[in-house]
Amino acid sequence: LVIAWVWLTFGFTIEIMNQGTSHPSLLNAPGMPNNARDPRYRPAKPGKSEPTEVGTGGVAAGPAKGVHLGAMHRRLSGVEFVAAPTTPMRRDIVNKLRELMPHLIEMARFGAPEPAILSLPPAPAAAEVQWPAMFQPQLLTCGVQDQAVVALSRHGRGALLATPTLHLESFVLHGVAGHGTILAASWDIEGLLLATTTGDVFECAGAAPTAGKWACKPSPGPKLPITAAGKPFTGLVAVSRAAGEVQAAVIFPGDDSVTIFARSSSAWLPRGEVRTPASTAAAVHFSTSGSSLLVSAADGSVTELQMADGQTSELASANAGHAGHAWAGACRLASGDLARLAVPVESVSQAKLILG
Repeated sequence: LVIAWVWLTFGFTIEIMNQGTSHPSLLNAPGMPNNARDPRYRPAKPGKSEPTEVGTGGVAAGPAKGVHLGAMHRRLSGVEFVAAPTTPMRRDIVNKLRELMPHLIEMARFGAPEPAILSLPPAPAAAEVQWPAMFQPQLLTCGVQDQAVVALSRHGRGALLATPTLHLESFVLHGVAGHGTILAASWDIEGLLLATTTGDVFECAGAAPTAGKWACKPSPGPKLPITAAGKPFTGLVAVSRAAGEVQAAVIFPGDDSVTIFARSSSAWLPRGEVRTPASTAAAVHFSTSGSSLLVSAADGSVTELQMADGQTSELASANAGHAGHAWAGACRLASGDLARLAVPVESVSQAKLILG
């Protein structure tokens, strides 16, 4: 006993002398960590007033004693657990199951009913149009009453096409020569309304051309403010005539917004500006009432933009089935169907009229 007491006293003295060093412990059993890694003999650290127990002791007296949870990231702390259903919720579930049971019993006895077959609208198709010789349409506008469209070239030639018979009547716009190329066109009950690259606006009265000609004259009022330093305009323009008022939608080159102008007796006044719904607008065209704007994108999709509140809705999705063609415009027929014009990138092919 005396020898053991002397050995323990001597060993404890050596332990005190080697505290905090890498010297092996004399009192620890083989395989236990030395003093440098034994948490019982570590130097004091922040939170030393909170004792730490070696081994498992739980939150109150374990190795995590003194670790503040506010500085820790707990992955489950933000999980919202669904509360157990209350009595009203259980009653509601039971009532719904009671209503469903007769239908389930009927299906078990007689089998499930056949699914209803939905009638989908026909897919857009290219109309087989025989365009006049040397005629390349670049603009498209739809009639108000008849199921007809008017396709125009930039230099004053046109074709009136009745659908679905595809009867075509070619004509020439008389009176627009010398005022630049045609940028925009709309067709209402009073006739055609045109806008050119020089900012001039023309009115072509009548419901249809006469003897192959559609007489046009300059519209009274100022020019559309789209030219700069006398250079022709290269952006996108749409014009409309509704309730006796002439308005225009202009997308200036390099802009991603459309500016709305209204014509007064002495000037065109800006009415508002809104960002275009399409990332790359290819053409713009007013609806028949002038209350919305049809924006055609380069991928063939068409989006309708409401003038009153700026709300948008997709009328046609992207169409990649017409390689070698660029989308030049869209309009709505009197029936509500959509008509789109795809012009060839190279002159060897013909333009396509997409209906639906």
